[in-house]
Amino acid sequence: MKRKTIAIISMVLVSALLLSACGAAQQLTEYDFGADKVPSVNAVIGAERKVTGVDTGTSNGVQYKQYTYESETPLDDLITYTVYLRNNGWVVTKDYDLTIGVGEAQLAMDSADSGKILVMSIAFEGNYYAIRINKLDGSLTIN
Repeated sequence: MKRKTIAIISMVLVSALLLSACGAAQQLTEYDFGADKVPSVNAVIGAERKVTGVDTGTSNGVQYKQYTYESETPLDDLITYTVYLRNNGWVVTKDYDLTIGVGEAQLAMDSADSGKILVMSIAFEGNYYAIRINKLDGSLTIN
């Protein structure tokens, strides 16, 4: 009986930890990339959007972090977010049209780390969009 009680308590504690971790991801206010702190979608639009996925790793030797969101107003979210980014040092590196419903935007800015840049790709389709940030070697030159 004692083992069963301990097992049940352990399962409840693990479930509570998982739920709190999910809640923390949904309340994300910045994307932390070492010395670089980028305000999140939630922080910029002033409303909480559901985070449906978080992925971090390295692809072809390049670090990345990706956050996938679900929203009833994706067009409004992305217009507000991309305007904010452009007004705060990010430059458009790939033309985009948010009104078409499916596509990708790309912006970049110099990293706080010397000799590095941050590249943000925003893929969008329907009520979902994904924010992916890569930290690459290089510098940003504006023509």
